Amino acid sequence: MSRGWKIAFLVALAIGILWLTYYLRAVFLPLLVALLLAYVLNPVLAALERRKVPRPASIAGVYGVLLGVMAVLAFIAVPGAFGQASDFVRDTFLGDSPKINRLIAKVEPMLIRSVGPEKAEEMLKLAREKIAEVKRDLPHLSGRIVTEVVSFLTGGIATLFSIISFLVLVPVYLFFLLKNLNPWWDRLTHWIPRAYRTQTLSTLGRIHRANMSFFRGQVTISVIEGVIIFVGLSAIHVGYPLLFGLLYTIASVIPFLGVVTMFGVVELYVLADRGMGSTFWLVVGLFGLIQVLEAAVFQPLILGKETGLHPMVIILALLSAGQLLGLFGVLLAIPLASTMKILFEDYVRPMFEEVADLTRVRRKPEDAPVPPTNP
Repeated sequence: MSRGWKIAFLVALAIGILWLTYYLRAVFLPLLVALLLAYVLNPVLAALERRKVPRPASIAGVYGVLLGVMAVLAFIAVPGAFGQASDFVRDTFLGDSPKINRLIAKVEPMLIRSVGPEKAEEMLKLAREKIAEVKRDLPHLSGRIVTEVVSFLTGGIATLFSIISFLVLVPVYLFFLLKNLNPWWDRLTHWIPRAYRTQTLSTLGRIHRANMSFFRGQVTISVIEGVIIFVGLSAIHVGYPLLFGLLYTIASVIPFLGVVTMFGVVELYVLADRGMGSTFWLVVGLFGLIQVLEAAVFQPLILGKETGLHPMVIILALLSAGQLLGLFGVLLAIPLASTMKILFEDYVRPMFEEVADLTRVRRKPEDAPVPPTNP
């Protein structure tokens, strides 16, 4: 078999494996989740190995930390946040004087000045209808959720087995990946053709550093800022600080969009609860302080400049990926954009530069302009 046929066979084989993986994505999902976790955690193990800690002991320590974090979330943070969420819904939508009605009363004058009385009345009428619909559905929502969850879990042996297998297989896959990821990667690099190996490894190294920096840094920054939101809202006596802090931690993983969304949610609640007083502006200051800290301290120290993406590019990537792939695309927008940028710089831009060099009109020496002489 000639070299060309071998290359064609390998390409066809790779396409077939990708198609089979997509077709059996439910089977491969635990492996993909474990691979992502191993990708994030492997640098931690490498750092411990440099300190002469055996890899099995490092893996055991990582598992212990993960179990501790999951226990704190399961028994403290999540129940507390759910309790505050229940109180928030009851305080905002139910009762004799829900905060949503106060918010509408405070927004109504601004709407009348902005769009006119008739348009404002139409918008407020639609909002009141939606609120009334929410009020009718809320008392039955918890029972409906429990019913749906029970029917989902007991809907079939296959569904129950898939859930159990997911919970069991992810830790098993993660253990073997953490144990063997480096040797497997070394073997994989030898499959790259020698003529392209140096350039390919350089590109993969840049992609790895950029994505690793984003995953590790963005999650770390989100946790720190979520704690600051919790402490700050507690200090200025805003209701439900644990709920807002946890939601901020989750939402701020998405750059720009998550922060703007949570700022709007918190300020709407404060506006409905206390009006546009000192607390409203203290919350503005708190979010502004967090953004200053992120730009001046957190990003340079934690995130670094590995992604190298302009803020406009980040926003366009988030909106485009969200339009094409939904929430999953939003979560992967920055790593995908960073990867495409590096591939463009390493493979596409050199082609443009080569073409530019070949097609550039070069002046002949005799055609060069004569510099003016001083009198």
